[in-house]
Amino acid sequence: MHIFMIEAYGEGSTDGAIHHFTVQAETLDEAIDIVRRSAQGQRCQRFDATEHRRDFEAGGPGIISEGNGPGIPPG
Repeated sequence: MHIFMIEAYGEGSTDGAIHHFTVQAETLDEAIDIVRRSAQGQRCQRFDATEHRRDFEAGGPGIISEGNGPGIPPG
């Protein structure tokens, strides 16, 4: 399992609000898919991975934490 930090942007641009997600998943594609299906992620158009940590042992894929703003979410 891997940990991905994903920034999600609304309206297809990076000028608006940023929503940060910390997600555990096997691949980046799976992590982005999890974010896209979340309530907040459905409002976003663009997704960027900002960090990736390998070999994290966890139960199953899912969102660990999320938050708004310019910083990285706690987690």
